[in-house]
This record gives sequence, C-alpha cells and structure tokens, in this order.
Amino acid sequence: MIKFFRKIRQNLLLENKTGKYFKYAIGEIVLVVIGILIALQINNWNENRKDRIIEKEILTELIATTKSNHESLLKGLKSWESTTKSLNLIIQIIDQRLPYADSLAGYFKEAHRKRGNNLNGLNFSGYKSLENRGYHLIRNPELRKEIINLFEQRLSRLSATNNQVDIDNGSFYYEYIAKNFRLDDKGHIPHSYQSLLDDPFYYSILKGLESSMDRKKNRVRDFLFINKQVLELLETELSILN
Repeated sequence: MIKFFRKIRQNLLLENKTGKYFKYAIGEIVLVVIGILIALQINNWNENRKDRIIEKEILTELIATTKSNHESLLKGLKSWESTTKSLNLIIQIIDQRLPYADSLAGYFKEAHRKRGNNLNGLNFSGYKSLENRGYHLIRNPELRKEIINLFEQRLSRLSATNNQVDIDNGSFYYEYIAKNFRLDDKGHIPHSYQSLLDDPFYYSILKGLESSMDRKKNRVRDFLFINKQVLELLETELSILN
C-alpha cells in the first residue's frame, strides 16, 4: 500500500503536476489522520468495554459483601435483643423486689454472658477489590460516593467498636459474677438472692449493661438502614449494565 501511494506521488512529480501533487499529499495526510483517529476510537472502545466488565464484577462483589454484612448484623442484633430481654426482666424484678424463682437462673446467665460486639464477621472484601482496581471504575459518581461513605465512614466506625471496652468486657464485672453466683450449664444461681436485691453496685452494673446494649443496637440499626439503601443502588446499577 505504501509503495502504491509512493508511485502515485512520483508520477505526479514526473508529470510536473505540482498542484495535483499537493492536493494528493494533503488528502493522504487526511487519510492518515482519519486512520489514527479510528484506531484511537477502537482502542478507547475496547478499554471501555474491559472497564465495564470489571465494573460489573466489582458491583457483584459489593452486592455480596453488603448482603453478608446485613445478615451478620441481623444475627448479632437478634442475640443482643435476647440479652436485653433478660436484663430488662432482672431489673424489673429488682425494682419490684419479687421473690426468687428457679427459672431466673437462665435469665441471669443470659444477662451475664460475654457478648463482645458481635461484629467479627464484618466484611470489607468487595470494597477492597474496588480500592485495589480503582474507584474510577464505578462510573456513577453518586453511587461511588455512597459506596465510599458506607465502607470508609460508617462500616469502619462500626467495626472500631470491637476495640472499645464496654462495661460487659470489664474484668471486675466477671469477678463479681464469679463471686456472687454459682455458675453451671443450667444458669447462674445467686449465693444470696436477697443480697443482690439490696446491692446498688449490681443494680448499677445491670443498668449500665442495658444502656450499653441500647447504644449498640441503635448503631447497628442505623447502619442496616443505610446498608440496605446502598445495596438497592448497587443492584439497580448492575441491572443497567446487564
């Protein structure tokens, strides 16, 4: 092809057709430029197609991650609700100074058990994949903003509560339980039920636990609400790409 164009130019020069030669040369340059532009366009199209494939993969991972976190936190919330129920019952019994019943042993055990924060199962995998591959792959700017806010701000703060020391993680609390209760598989049986009713320290522990559980549950509920909204946005975006 190059030899063909060179021969045409040589013939035009030999025939002393300078005007036609320059017109031809300009035309040839235009063709080269058009060819380059087409090649760039094809290359851009290929790159864009590859990015969209990766974007769909990332969106799929993010959907799986948000669903996993949702299920994990719902499970933790259910556990905390059970603990709160036991705490509320025992506080009510102390307030009303009700007589002891054998069934209380199970409620004492539930109220006293080590809970932590039930946040060990929180998942960042989909977000880490996005972080490693590049935030630009999420074309929707509003969705990109919501994803970063969900994981960098809200989920990170929620996860950080695992490292906070609540009253139910204090060694003094478990020392008190071990000293004042007989512990077995069936429950926690007080050595002196009357002493518990009259002990302001034990009552303050229960109230502190109740307040701590309420704060944890509220944080989780707030996160679950936002997590569900982002999940819906992710699923909508993926359906558009498909």
